[in-house]
Amino acid sequence: MLEEADRYIAENASKTDPMYRGEYHFTPPIGWINDPNGFTYFRGEYHIFYQFNPYGSTNAAPMFWGHAKSKDLIRWTHLPVALAPDRSYDADGCWSGSAIVVGERLYLFYTGHYDRDGVRVQTQNMAYSDDGIHFTKYENNPVIGPEQLPEGTSAADFRDPYVWEQDGKYYMLIGTMETGAAKVQLYESDDLFGWRYKSDFLRSEEAGYCWECPNYVDFEEAELFAFSAVVFPAGDYAFHNYNSSVYALGEFDRESGTMQAGPFLEMDAGLDFYAEQILDRGEQKIMTAWMNMWGRSYVTSQLGHGWSGSLVLPRLLSVKDGTLLQKPVPTIAEYYKNEVRIEDRLSGTKEYEGVSGSVVHLKVTADVSASDVFTVSVFCADGVHTDITYDKTKGTISFDRSKSGIAVSYEPRERSKARVRTMPYAPENDTLVLEIFLDRSSAEVFLGEGELTMTSLSYNPVGADGIHFSSVGETALVIEKQDIIVG
Repeated sequence: MLEEADRYIAENASKTDPMYRGEYHFTPPIGWINDPNGFTYFRGEYHIFYQFNPYGSTNAAPMFWGHAKSKDLIRWTHLPVALAPDRSYDADGCWSGSAIVVGERLYLFYTGHYDRDGVRVQTQNMAYSDDGIHFTKYENNPVIGPEQLPEGTSAADFRDPYVWEQDGKYYMLIGTMETGAAKVQLYESDDLFGWRYKSDFLRSEEAGYCWECPNYVDFEEAELFAFSAVVFPAGDYAFHNYNSSVYALGEFDRESGTMQAGPFLEMDAGLDFYAEQILDRGEQKIMTAWMNMWGRSYVTSQLGHGWSGSLVLPRLLSVKDGTLLQKPVPTIAEYYKNEVRIEDRLSGTKEYEGVSGSVVHLKVTADVSASDVFTVSVFCADGVHTDITYDKTKGTISFDRSKSGIAVSYEPRERSKARVRTMPYAPENDTLVLEIFLDRSSAEVFLGEGELTMTSLSYNPVGADGIHFSSVGETALVIEKQDIIVG
């Protein structure tokens, strides 16, 4: 199956339509991608694996694990497919998981998905590699099967192992559920091969019906637990997508195996961010995620472009004064070209010479002390635009793609309607700092020091590369724009 998949990719990848394919965001060579998996650093290079259907641009097939590597997290080299659904325990998909490096060996942990005659079982499995390219599945898989589930845990929703080492012991988080509650379970091991149930790491009866893609990261200031929740309850502003990426800061009690967590917060306040995965490299904590969302229409698939899905620009995570900060990895700046800098005092609407493009980095510093509403509109053409608006009168920031070229359908219960997200926001000293990354069909917005991010797709006609600025009242502006050219 691996050889057949690689041969198919080699023969057909050139036939895909690149119209909406990002220049510097990771996309599959062909076919469908969703969750990032096995994000790790091995022998001097970053490796990313991902949920992959090489044969079609939907997820209506058993998942493989695609694979790529990079030295700088921006330019990626596609590698042979790493895992195929070729065993009885993963015949309906090699689902999501993580990676860990021990010595000179790279280990992958993933969920084997089996669904036959109305019986659905999910187990945890291991594969390993000494060259970082070719993987051998462990002969005694599954390493965690239904017999190791405590009573009441769903064997049908038991997935996405996240593995790490701490104080000489290996830990694994697995997302699952029970009647009336979502939870993550903790398993522990001395050698990566034999695993035993430790505890319910965290559970809630009021936080969605199943938690997927769990992550744990130990910062100096606090410990972070992150997960992706199916049908997380919406607040006044947060969690308005049908599914949401969630995090909490707190403390992991190793003796009891439980997480003492603070409030649940939204990882990204845009329309297209799910299935986050965090690589812990000690001082560096790097996160990526699927830049899309379940329950939506998938535009490039519907258009017959032969591919669907991408990952966000990798982000450095830090915690400052109890707040999680996200910043784009600094290596992206190595690809900035053709810088333009503008200073102005703006009233009304205006375009600036040299400030346009659909593959650009844009930093806007706006003194809004004398203005009520300030908007940056991107992907602009006749009747088409996508807006990032700070409304001082309401104390909010919003991302609005309702006037983009192609509307995205949505799950009926979704409060965002797949069009607009709005969050409370108050810039320090009335100085609004927006860092915006545009890439053909996506926009990632970082506010301030990265205390709030908004990631969304936007599909527009070729040539929709205008960037407009507008102000109700007077806004003092500094605009810095660079093209991003990866080549």
